[in-house]
Amino acid sequence: MLVGAAPCNRRVSASAVRRTCPTSSARRSSSILCARNVSATPATGNPVVVLGGGHDTAWGSYLGRTRCNRLRGQRVGVLNLDAHFDLRQADEPSSGTPFVQMARADQQADRTFDYTVLGISEPNNTGVLFRTADELGVEYLTDEQCQPRHLEAVLEVVDRLVERVDAIHLSIDLDVLPTAVAPGVSAPAGYGVPLETIQAVCHRVARSGKLVLVDVVELLPRMDVDGRTARAAARLITTLAHDALSAPPTGPAGNTTGERHE
Repeated sequence: MLVGAAPCNRRVSASAVRRTCPTSSARRSSSILCARNVSATPATGNPVVVLGGGHDTAWGSYLGRTRCNRLRGQRVGVLNLDAHFDLRQADEPSSGTPFVQMARADQQADRTFDYTVLGISEPNNTGVLFRTADELGVEYLTDEQCQPRHLEAVLEVVDRLVERVDAIHLSIDLDVLPTAVAPGVSAPAGYGVPLETIQAVCHRVARSGKLVLVDVVELLPRMDVDGRTARAAARLITTLAHDALSAPPTGPAGNTTGERHE
């Protein structure tokens, strides 16, 4: 796992992504470590990027952002680019539970749980998960609805999220991409959302000035082919860092001076 604020003057290499994305069996310890690192990251106004392991990393990111002073009292929307809801009801946390954990924690803290998912694979999510999503008021589009010919509708969903929240936590599960683009994941997509669509969504979110936190997760290096998945991840991170640092800060995504720091 790697946590840090996106710098203005550093490129992200595919090799760096490969090195910094180990998985961990100690999920609880990993979440605590992630939370500490996210919450301790200086409030420079730059978005924080977390490179995972499993998608349970997102729970650690959540714990960290709820402890950030500059986000207190702010409505944070979660945008998950993923083939799965990750709303599984289970006694033990896993890569399939982070967002239901967030929903419970938000309810206990009297915060609004605002969760949007793009790229849902209908065959790979149970009826229970769809019902849970409906009960929690989750807005989602399937992988078929996220094809390039539907890009305008996809971006409308993103724009609605941007409009109603103060800050955005973007979580990218690399298994949302087609297998040909991202073979190095634990659950390769049989259909997937083209990189073109994912890239357009990243542009839109980063340019909003509201992006405060990014997770890029589920890279499985030993299953990767010619570094394709790592390269796709590096490309997305570069896009997000460049656009976010070029956009004027808005609300809590900015700092007190209105300037970005290197």
